[in-house]
Amino acid sequence: MDIKTNKAQTLQCNADVLKRFSRELMELTQLPRCSIPERWLCEAVQGFANIVGFDAAWWGQLYLPSDTSSSTFSPSVMMDGSLGLSSTFAQEWHSISGVDRFAKASMSYLGKAVRGGHDDLPNTDCTEVESFCQRHDILHSMAVTLEFPCNGMLFFVSVYRSKTSSEFDKLDAVLMEEFLNHLAYYWKQYLAKIRFDTLPNGWDSYALSNRKGELLYIGKEVRVALERKYVGWQGSSLPRLISDQLSTAPHTLMSNENKGIIVHHCGDLVALTLCSHQRSNVLSPRELSAARLYSQGSSYKQVARALGITPATARTYLRSAYVQLGVSNKVELLSALRQPNEP
Repeated sequence: MDIKTNKAQTLQCNADVLKRFSRELMELTQLPRCSIPERWLCEAVQGFANIVGFDAAWWGQLYLPSDTSSSTFSPSVMMDGSLGLSSTFAQEWHSISGVDRFAKASMSYLGKAVRGGHDDLPNTDCTEVESFCQRHDILHSMAVTLEFPCNGMLFFVSVYRSKTSSEFDKLDAVLMEEFLNHLAYYWKQYLAKIRFDTLPNGWDSYALSNRKGELLYIGKEVRVALERKYVGWQGSSLPRLISDQLSTAPHTLMSNENKGIIVHHCGDLVALTLCSHQRSNVLSPRELSAARLYSQGSSYKQVARALGITPATARTYLRSAYVQLGVSNKVELLSALRQPNEP
């Protein structure tokens, strides 16, 4: 009788988990319709708490240095969000990132849930990490790290339980692995819809923020450009000098002889795209024709009439040309379209 009872209870428990998991996956598909971009990841991670309970969570993008052969290499978090953690959590973690075995284990086994303090990573001999965990009361941890997208950077989600809570078990790990695969897929789809569809730039030369300069996504090449320009910059928000100029988009944030970052609005958000000047050859024939007519003084309607297209399509071609060439006004556009042998 006891065996039958235990079996029935196990089946009921498994059925309940499956129902919760299925319900939260359905919620993920609905988030793009009902959530503002800044809240998307937060609400998605909160949904996972209905499947596997946790006390706190941290997520974001990780950048790894080119040389990871040293045991003390230090990864950097370039965009992050959290639930139930101190506002100084990320800053404090950066000071111990070089010796955090749990974080590095997660980066070494992409797509796999790593549990800190368990068989996956039983103990740590680093007093700095132990002190950090005790200070933030995150004695039990579990994380999944993924390539997201394939641009030289990683995406991670870590969940934590306090010392008064139970450990994460193997079933928790399997559920997190599967849920994160779905979360990453829908987040990529969401970002792709926010992006200007005709942009040819890869994800590594693209970034997205809200109007306050808080990053939702940042590509590797944009990160490198910003770090070179703003020494010491690090974190989940754009440098202050850039944030103060976001309201004036579209414009070029910074440029040198070959590169510039063009800023343009994407609905309520702001996109940053790293572009090269003097690249009219990257434009499609229709984009190039529209850009030349507009740079020479034609209006949107005149461009549309000359090319036999609608004004809305003319605006689309011109917006794409501006972003690809890294320009923000007609003077810069004309200069970018000028051939090397032209005066």
